[in-house]
Amino acid sequence: MTQIYADGFSRISFSNNNLRILLTQNGPDNTQAEVATLILPGNQAAAFVNGMANSLKQLEEQMRAQSEGQDKPAEDVQ
Repeated sequence: MTQIYADGFSRISFSNNNLRILLTQNGPDNTQAEVATLILPGNQAAAFVNGMANSLKQLEEQMRAQSEGQDKPAEDVQ
């Protein structure tokens, strides 16, 4: 399995029933380097994006709950 680190994307296009998302990495001197293209079938793109958004919301809630637990002062144990 190939892993790609991406800071963002520079372009989204639709061609031949495929959604293409050009992924980028931040480089030196505020430059962006194109690193890969994510290709999704057009008929599944909305479900993929919605699923990713929902997963990120859940992850954010978990991280917030964990952070709030760390911010509370320790209770005295007697």
